[in-house]
Amino acid sequence: MSSYKVIFYLFNAQSNCRILTYRNAKHIFITHGESNKLASIKPIIRIYDYIVCAGDAGINRYLEYGIFTKHDVDNCRLIKMGDTFIGKSVFKKTNDKKNAYILYAPTWEGGVKTEQYSSLSEDLYAFKRIQKYAQESGIKKIIIQAHPNTGHRDKKYKKYLNQGIKFLKSHNLGVESIGIYNHKNSFLNNFFKKRSSKDIYPIYQAFVDVSAMEIQLLNEYIPTFIFVNKTKNAIVDRQILKDYYAKIAIQSDAVKVENFEGLKQIKNFYIGYSFDELKIMPKNKRVDWLVDFVSKESYGNKI
Repeated sequence: MSSYKVIFYLFNAQSNCRILTYRNAKHIFITHGESNKLASIKPIIRIYDYIVCAGDAGINRYLEYGIFTKHDVDNCRLIKMGDTFIGKSVFKKTNDKKNAYILYAPTWEGGVKTEQYSSLSEDLYAFKRIQKYAQESGIKKIIIQAHPNTGHRDKKYKKYLNQGIKFLKSHNLGVESIGIYNHKNSFLNNFFKKRSSKDIYPIYQAFVDVSAMEIQLLNEYIPTFIFVNKTKNAIVDRQILKDYYAKIAIQSDAVKVENFEGLKQIKNFYIGYSFDELKIMPKNKRVDWLVDFVSKESYGNKI
């Protein structure tokens, strides 16, 4: 360990605590995406020297739940790095219905029942809503990107996924299924991987759960509806977000959803930068910048 000056953490685990005892390095929690799941506001996150946020929504989430203070923000313990670590989707926005896909990206059932955000269900509710939208919009192709952990805690969710795909096909819809990322490559490599146009799917409308996929798609300005169940989430208490989710949220008792027109304002709230210079940097250069920044500075010394 003696040669390492910075250590990145993608998620919380007991093994992290052992590594954190090595104090000759700076420990940075970068998470593995930006989301409104409860996992985003676990108090254990305070054990790291620095925390990367995608933008103001992440900062405000920590402040609202009392995980960090304004003093932490002012002294750059929390650093906004924009879309550096939110992950890169294989999708792009299109208004051309003829060649477009409808995307469904359900999350997994969660490690514990209290964090179950998946819209996969025995009654195939999500698939029925998507089928109805496909019928009304005239789009014939569906692409499904399920979370790779689907069925990890509860195998029934894999069954729900397979039954839902059969349901869509029974309504004469073309269905493609893709993985969230290539397991043969490292997680960080997939953040910065450049893809050819052949790897990019044109999306007319997306359907997602409370997950990091929501913010990835927002970063591409892809219109998105979000399935929201009764699981407690960590959406920041701001009027702009209340208006946003009031239009795009699909709940079991809801009949109507609408696309939100002011996506740029929403995106700027979720994705931003602590320093202007970061915004114009390539993503890999931002990582170099972060390593250099935390290596030179210590939390508590205002920059």
